[in-house]
Amino acid sequence: MTTADYASLPGRARRELKARAKTRPVDLRVGRKGVTGNLLAELRKVFESGDLAKVAFSHSERPERLALVAELEDKLAASTVATAGKTATLYKPRAK
Repeated sequence: MTTADYASLPGRARRELKARAKTRPVDLRVGRKGVTGNLLAELRKVFESGDLAKVAFSHSERPERLALVAELEDKLAASTVATAGKTATLYKPRAK
């Protein structure tokens, strides 16, 4: 799923996802090493149990964080629901 796919969801569904993202605790933290195989494996486990994953980044520069979020979107076939400061919430619909 890409960001365009998320944007194609009805407005009510997008609002519901953003509301859930706001109160969700952080699932994983991305450290200095960035996106690693272990991080991707753990995110896949989170997506097996639900459709949202909240990730916090230790990188202080916004362009670095945006690049990491884009990398996660590509590697996990997920889309960003919301970003706030150093956190991002990813959405990937569960397989039926």
